[in-house]
Amino acid sequence: MSDLDTLRGLGDQIVPPPFDDLRETARRRDRRTTAAAALSTVAVIAAVAWASVLISSDEERSQDPVQQPDVVDTTRPLTYAEGTTVHYGDQSLTAPTAVAELDLTDAGIVVRTEDGRIWFADGSEFEQIGTLGQPSATQQRSDYPYGATWGYVVSGNTGSRVAWFEFPQPGRPSLVVFDTRTGAEVVRQALDVEPGSYALLASVTDRYGYWYDDPETVEDLAPLPLHRILLSTGEQSNVTPEVYAADSPSAGTPRTMMLSNAEGGGPPFQVADGIGWQFSVGGGRVEPQGSQPLDARDGATSKRFVFDAPAGYPRTLITWLTQWLDDERVLLVTEPQRDLLECSLATRACVVALTLPKRAVLPDVG
Repeated sequence: MSDLDTLRGLGDQIVPPPFDDLRETARRRDRRTTAAAALSTVAVIAAVAWASVLISSDEERSQDPVQQPDVVDTTRPLTYAEGTTVHYGDQSLTAPTAVAELDLTDAGIVVRTEDGRIWFADGSEFEQIGTLGQPSATQQRSDYPYGATWGYVVSGNTGSRVAWFEFPQPGRPSLVVFDTRTGAEVVRQALDVEPGSYALLASVTDRYGYWYDDPETVEDLAPLPLHRILLSTGEQSNVTPEVYAADSPSAGTPRTMMLSNAEGGGPPFQVADGIGWQFSVGGGRVEPQGSQPLDARDGATSKRFVFDAPAGYPRTLITWLTQWLDDERVLLVTEPQRDLLECSLATRACVVALTLPKRAVLPDVG
């Protein structure tokens, strides 16, 4: 194909158990304009002349290499901590002190150690990125709404951002958002709340940070955080189901669960990240639990969020979703066995990935 044909071608292209029991067990355990200038007749003639020279010298020129976009691997390896040791896939890293809380991003691992410091590692040494400060006794309660997870640090199932509540003054939280890929703090906003009052960080989106002000918050299919802060300005507002839904992932989003209590199943669905959701194992099946009837599906594919249990696995009522490995695989932890089940949405099968040590700390669910 001639260069002229190539240029023309490019031009064409440019145009189960009782719900109360579930609630109780849950409390025991969370992204130039090219302003196109009008060409004058002289400029057009010059461009055509230049193109003619370019085409005629085809044998003498060499093509510049095409710049390929960066490809980011968003797979997150199986991760847990035991004391100061963090197992990150095939790697073992050592934290400065014992790990109390563990979260993952696409860029690596974030841990809060027992002394209140917050650290990040991308597979090598840990670097301190924050400190917890001085939460009040109320803010240290390990009590949380059903379907939520307790902790000061949160991260999404995808992306490089992590966020936490920091208490530079006793009982007065500030929201900190940190980008683990760039190594930069991108947001720091103080919350206007009653000093020492209950405050549990729920999630952070591109625009807002959400938190609970009570462990007995409004419950639907998933708990509703009642307050939010606009990251760009610090403006705070109350949250309604409609407001929260408008800023939540939509159907078709990978690494989410779609949930419905509609009679007979189906829409309307509520979309949640699935972390901390309770499952049970029985009758050869691994199934999500909650208010019945419950229709739970994968957010990306609408496949039923139900799996085949490992052959002969015992009946287990307490099982939590702790991690998305990728768009098709999740990790569930069973109690009291402390087995990690790796379950595939593609094959519907669960296998025992490993049995955890008793004091292991898992992402989000502890």
